[in-house]
Formats: sequence, structure tokens, C-alpha cells
Amino acid sequence: MDIRNWVGLFLLGTINNLPYVIVTSAASTIADSFGKKNLIGLVFGANVALSAVVKVVNGAFLLKVPYGIRFIANAVLMLIGLFGVAYAPSFWFSLVCIVFVGASSAFGENVALGYLRLFPSKMVNAWSSGTGMAGVLGSLVYITFGCVVGAGGDNQEKLRHLTQYAFLLTSPAVALYLFSYFVVIRSKNIVMPSDVQSSEDKQPILGDSPNIQEDDEDVNYQSLVDITSSNKKENSFRRILRCTKLVLWLSVNLCAVYLFEYIAQGCAAKVRPKIEYNVGCPELYAGLSLCYQAGVFVSRSSVQLVQIRKVHIISIIQFFNMVLWIADVHYKFLPVSILPSLMIFVGLLGGASYVNIFYLLLHDDKYPEKDRELCINIAALFITIGIISGTGIETLLFSTLLKDD
Repeated sequence: MDIRNWVGLFLLGTINNLPYVIVTSAASTIADSFGKKNLIGLVFGANVALSAVVKVVNGAFLLKVPYGIRFIANAVLMLIGLFGVAYAPSFWFSLVCIVFVGASSAFGENVALGYLRLFPSKMVNAWSSGTGMAGVLGSLVYITFGCVVGAGGDNQEKLRHLTQYAFLLTSPAVALYLFSYFVVIRSKNIVMPSDVQSSEDKQPILGDSPNIQEDDEDVNYQSLVDITSSNKKENSFRRILRCTKLVLWLSVNLCAVYLFEYIAQGCAAKVRPKIEYNVGCPELYAGLSLCYQAGVFVSRSSVQLVQIRKVHIISIIQFFNMVLWIADVHYKFLPVSILPSLMIFVGLLGGASYVNIFYLLLHDDKYPEKDRELCINIAALFITIGIISGTGIETLLFSTLLKDD
């Protein structure tokens, strides 16, 4: 294994997801600092608002754009979000900047997952391990800053400073993000898409491209007609539909795991009344968030040791995890001492599903090389569907059945 490339991809994953995780960890603080505590759901919503859009744009229009340009564009998105949130004069301006943070994370993920097809398949472990580390670092950063700031005095002003410091201190990491791609990763040792594509593979995502060799004197007119007709049958819509069917099973499982784990995470904020656990540092919810991220980090780093093909088993277990957390919000029957272990388990399952599904997409011969990046982009889109569905169902539950809990 090329250690240098492993480190570079690990850094890409860590920095790509770090701003997103900090927004998630800071959601309550951001809302409180502007006196909008009841609108915390908008912070989570803004963080995923454009995720589906940027993933569709990348998959449909940008697969032929050099990776370097796309990574630079993503770095710009990241900086706009970080500086915008740090200096936001109002809650609504802050939400707009958080949209940029979430869009950057989603766009960077899709670009990087497509980029990984140029490396040995187990290199997905480097990227996924980095994204897991981002969760741990993001939670630790905010727990650390939160404990230092404390309470008292002009609380809203202190919370605003907490947000500003956390986001400004994260911004230099963007330089390391670009350094990892352009310097650390030895791209000259990998095969670029243009070098491996046949004329058939060069068919753009949107548009028809007949596979005709003009200098082949042995091809007769009828053969040319047949080839042209055959290629015209699969236009952009047909190709996307074929690839969607090809990855549908893995994509649905990816969506389900994210849906179940986001509901479980939301339940962690309501498993005990704040009067019970909002004492000390960190508070229970922040501690459980760190436990979740620790589980994600461990499992996303596991594919080099063990690979799981029956990913539906992970989805089923995560479903029962979700049910357990929902039940505990209402009945509060689980001892607080075991909640951290249960949340680590939620993270382990979520991370395992992510890394094994993308390992299969990058490794399995079932997915044609010419369609692999498109297949990866389609599957990644289901992550956003799962997150949006999970936060929506969670909000509905907390507004109806679990409103009094």
C-alpha cells in the first residue's frame, strides 16, 4: 500500500467533513447565540439543504472536469461557509453560510469518491477513516471550546465568540486540504480517466456519442449504422436509469442506515430531561455525540481488516437500534451509564455500512469501469435522501408522539 497516498486521502476526508461536523456540534450554540433556540432544526436543515443539488450537478455535468479544478472549487465553498458563519451578523445570514458548508461537504464527498476509482479499491479505507476522524475532531473541538467558554455574563455574546473562534481556527485546514491533493497524493503514479477510457467510455453523461472508428477501413456501412443505432439507444436518461438499477440495493441500504442513525442521534437530545444532565462539562448530548463519532471513526477504518457484503444485516440491526432509542425517549428505562455504549454501537453500524458499500462500488466487477463514477455518485445521493428523511421523521415524532417527552 502506498502510505503517502493513504495519508493524503485520509487528510482529504478529515478536512472535507470537519466544517460540516462542527456545524452539527454547534447547532444549539449557533441558534442560542442569536436568541433563536426554537429554530435549531433550521441549522440542521441548512447543513443539508443543497447536498442533493450539488451531488446531482457533479454526477450529471462535471464528471469530465479535472479533479483539481473541482477540489479547488470545493475549497472556495468551504472558506465562504467558514468565514460567513464566523462573522454572521444575524441568524438568517448564518443559515445561508451554513448552506455553503453543507454543500462543500457533499460536493467534496462525491468528487473524492469518484477520484478513488483511480486507486486500489482498499484506498477507500483512507478516505472513510478520515471522514470518521473529522467527526471525532469536530466534536472534541466544540466540547473543548464549550467547556472553556462556560456560562455567565452576556451569554449570547460568549456563545457568539465560541462560534467565531471555532470556525476561524478551522479555516487554515482548507490550505492543508489543497496541499493534500496537489502535493501529498502522488497523482503521477495513478492512471487518469482519459488514459483508460476507450472511445465507448468517453460517452458524456448528458448526450449521445456514437462509437465509430472513422479510420477503420474494414467496417462496412451497415456496421456503422448498427453501431450508431446501438449507441443512440442509450442516451443520458437510459444510462442513469441503468446505473440506478445497478446500485439500487446498496443505495437503499445506505439511505436506510442514515435515516435510522439520524433519528437515533436526535433521540439522544431527549433521552433525559435537561435538568438531569445539563450539569458539568460536557453535557450528556455532547458526550453522546462524541461517542457516536468515535464509533463511526473505528468502523470506517475497518475495511482493510474485514469486508461485509451482506450490508442489509447492518440496516436491520440499525433499525432496532432506532426503535430502542425512540422507546427510551418515552419510557426512559435505560440506565444513563449504558447510553454511551449504545451510541458508539449506532456509530459503528453507520460507519460500517458506508465504508463497505463504497468498497463494493469501487471493487466489485458487477459495476462496469466506464460507469463506476456515475454509480458512486448515484449511491452517494441516497445519503442525502436518508439524512433529510431522518431529520424530517425525527421532527415529526418530536412534534407529535414524543412532544411531551
